[in-house]
Amino acid sequence: MLRALWLIGLLVLGGCRSLQVPVGALVPPEEAMWTAPPPLTVRWRHDVEAAPARALVAGRILLVTNHKGDVHAFELPEGRRRGVLDVGRDLIGVPAHRNSLMVVPVALDDAAVVAYDLYRRRTVWRRNGDGAEAGPVLDGEVVYVAERWGRVYALDVEDGQERWMQEPEATGLEGVRARPVRVGELLVLADKRGRVVALETRTGRLRWQRQLSPVYADLATADGWVLVPTTRGRLVALEAASGATAWMLALPDTSVHLTTPAMAGSTVYVAGGDGVVRALMLRTGMVRWTWTGGAAIVATSVVDTTAGVLYVGDLRGRLVALELTNGRLRWETRLEDGVLELIGSPFGLIALTRPRHVYLLQSDHETVASRP
Repeated sequence: MLRALWLIGLLVLGGCRSLQVPVGALVPPEEAMWTAPPPLTVRWRHDVEAAPARALVAGRILLVTNHKGDVHAFELPEGRRRGVLDVGRDLIGVPAHRNSLMVVPVALDDAAVVAYDLYRRRTVWRRNGDGAEAGPVLDGEVVYVAERWGRVYALDVEDGQERWMQEPEATGLEGVRARPVRVGELLVLADKRGRVVALETRTGRLRWQRQLSPVYADLATADGWVLVPTTRGRLVALEAASGATAWMLALPDTSVHLTTPAMAGSTVYVAGGDGVVRALMLRTGMVRWTWTGGAAIVATSVVDTTAGVLYVGDLRGRLVALELTNGRLRWETRLEDGVLELIGSPFGLIALTRPRHVYLLQSDHETVASRP
């Protein structure tokens, strides 16, 4: 009797404890260019059973990880639940996917990364290690993984076989939480102590290293540069080839944690724990405009170039659309929970919020997707 009640409760919460992804659901829609001009309305809101961490859109499937170690799947745009997969303990980094294969970093378990086939509903391979807090970088047939204590390796995406491995004794990395970026033939990584290194993607050999401020937010790249947001009010643009500083935004308040920057054309948009959004010139780092909200911002902003707005969400649940050109407030609403992450998709704006929810918001007067 108790077991029957438990099963009923499980079905009510999230369906069976496996992912039920229909064949063909991972194929991107033809309408692949997203635009959602404000105002937006909430299409649906779902509970993901624990604090959400990251999200990934794969075709018509939204995959949401949480700090309990689960991956929740929802079919877009309806929001139909497609099951829950227990991967490990604490999923912090954003997963990656190639065709039907989902590669998930696991922070607290004996497996640092798990590759799961979403169609066949089975684990294809797993790599044991000290745990990975940073999201993997998947490039063609290779996936690059940075473990939390600094070990970095390249694996064949199909079978998990190692191509090369670099130990932290060689790189000096310790406490990698930021997702690395690949720029040309280099993989650039940063750690919680502010160490930034570049490794050759073919061999793992150390090319250059820098010492900056602590880095927790994911790195970004544009025009051969790596943008490094820090927890000390610094956004540093490094030349990927050499590690030389191209420019740096230095805030007077060194306690501000900056978000991963978003980019559109020649402009970089970065927010922070001080509640301020800043638009910078990509080539020089000069501030074009600022907008000040009322609460800390931890989510990367989302650019909608077609609508001409930047979506920003804060930890008090305020969601706004700012004009890309001047930062003027065009629209705002309030969600029930503080915003942890925002993602643009062909189906609308996705928001992960504390303590345990995911939203889909859509434009209430135009189609969400338009043909490229």
